[in-house]
Amino acid sequence: MNFSMSVPASDDDVVSRHLTACADIICKYGRCVLVDGKASCECKLGYVGDTCDETINDALSVPLTLGILAFIIGFIILFFGMAFFRQRQKAKMRKKAAEEALLRNGAHL
Repeated sequence: MNFSMSVPASDDDVVSRHLTACADIICKYGRCVLVDGKASCECKLGYVGDTCDETINDALSVPLTLGILAFIIGFIILFFGMAFFRQRQKAKMRKKAAEEALLRNGAHL
């Protein structure tokens, strides 16, 4: 077995190579780290993506908006449905009261 390992001449050399590799990647909401010699972004909490430029909330915004909109529309439909049935019930009660009044008045004639 043959193992080879390159040891940098100094700590400055390691920092220099790290800065060079990370200079190519811009981590918007994160920090650049070297993983197996390749630069990648380590994102802050709440951010995702190759350059940490997408929020986790972006993925939730459309379903959340649609859910809120559906709730509001459902509430409006429920409100108008209840109002419609209430008006119908009142109309039936008025009709019944009118018929009873007609029967009472007709019986006295």
